[in-house]
Amino acid sequence: MSKPIPQWFKWMIVAFFSLFMASFGVNLAVFGACAPDTIQTYGIDQAGLTLLGSVTSCVSLFAGLLFGPAIDRIGSRRVVLIALVLATVSFFVRAFVASFALVIVMTFIASFFAGACQVAAPKVLATWFTREKVSVVTSVQAAFGGVGSMAVFALGGLVGVRPLLIALGVIYIVLFLFWLVVGGEGPVAVVARQQPKGALKQVYTSKYLWFLGVAYGFSVAAALILNAYLIMAFTAKGLAPAQASLLGTCVAFCQFAGGILGSVLMGVLKRYNVCAWLFFGGSAIFALLGWFLPFGVQTWVCVLLCALSMGNLMGVCLGRVALLPLTGTVAPESVGTASGAMEILKGVFTLAGPVAVSAVFGSNYSAVFIAFAVVCLVGGVCAGSLVPELGPNGKLQREAASKS
Repeated sequence: MSKPIPQWFKWMIVAFFSLFMASFGVNLAVFGACAPDTIQTYGIDQAGLTLLGSVTSCVSLFAGLLFGPAIDRIGSRRVVLIALVLATVSFFVRAFVASFALVIVMTFIASFFAGACQVAAPKVLATWFTREKVSVVTSVQAAFGGVGSMAVFALGGLVGVRPLLIALGVIYIVLFLFWLVVGGEGPVAVVARQQPKGALKQVYTSKYLWFLGVAYGFSVAAALILNAYLIMAFTAKGLAPAQASLLGTCVAFCQFAGGILGSVLMGVLKRYNVCAWLFFGGSAIFALLGWFLPFGVQTWVCVLLCALSMGNLMGVCLGRVALLPLTGTVAPESVGTASGAMEILKGVFTLAGPVAVSAVFGSNYSAVFIAFAVVCLVGGVCAGSLVPELGPNGKLQREAASKS
């Protein structure tokens, strides 16, 4: 008779993915947070700096395509272990190369292998937590990406780009050792079962996965648009540069806090479509009010409420991937593939959304804020109206509970 797994062990799995999300937040923001030092170190201009950020963001296009099916077929433990070894080596190599072209290449490779953890998270957590809790837990770990962003912006100007790149390599050593000790599927794993015939086609033809994937992609695009334009827009509106920078710092903190508070709200309401509308709708409304109302205290209040609403946009989408089998359009054995498909869609909108807004509207900040609101509202329709209610108080979970 096997020894029962202690309850605290599953929270170690959550801690692993939370640490990964924090590290990935650092990886996404490190070059922008150390912009002057990055430009000087690699002899590039603003266009080169933007390219570095784009490379990191687009990796999910490829990581989702490879790692999703691999996790379903051979299991998350082996896939993530191999990927973490290769990511760690790549991060250290990147930290010491001097050529900008090599930095681009190593940024892509390191971020690609690190992306295996992001793809694995929904499936692994679904094997450790019940249907009633898995979405909230997935949402919580996703929120920790904000911790990394806050940390790197706080330290970037003081430490410089190379020490932070080396620190990332050290963090990935820790992640590898962490996963080596605790990583793997839980007591309700389905990885050992044979995937149904045509599993890949089934996943990619699930309309509910597409709706969630579009909403997930729009949530990332919305965050990138706000973060890219916030300081410039409010400086142009009359806010002093130091105050605009402070506003940006407060927004980053509120996005993280919103991720945690939003996860709590999901656990309380237990209706994820309602939560999706609160988060997407709140982001749109408060952003428009913050920009178009006369400048004053209300500007700060509205912008920070927008940031709080935005904090769980990704979580409320990603948290429902593990519940897609309830819709009958994705097999339980294919959750990893579904998670990979979500990452591919995120990569598409991460690349296309901000670039399109920049190309069409330029420095017309009123139009940018309207575009941001439209992106949020489309995400709200997809995540809050076009996907069946998958929360514990929804029909599908209640029916599944009665059958089991």
